[in-house]
Amino acid sequence: MIKNLIRPFQEVLLERKLCVGCTNPLDQAKKMGNLSDNRFIVQCRCKRRYVFDKEIGLFQRASLAEEQQILREIAKRK
Repeated sequence: MIKNLIRPFQEVLLERKLCVGCTNPLDQAKKMGNLSDNRFIVQCRCKRRYVFDKEIGLFQRASLAEEQQILREIAKRK
């Protein structure tokens, strides 16, 4: 029930390209890497990770699989 109350607020924040945790602009977040040609992951100052889809121009929370994929790629570079 609580998720049903919180979800609309989080959707509005993401439409405005703001972090749902700290409300910092996601346009200024640190880019971690590309998932594909049209998608990349950013990390906010509060350590939440988001995926930006260039086709639709919106952010969404990164899934655990997406986070692990990008972390493996970063580890390979080092």
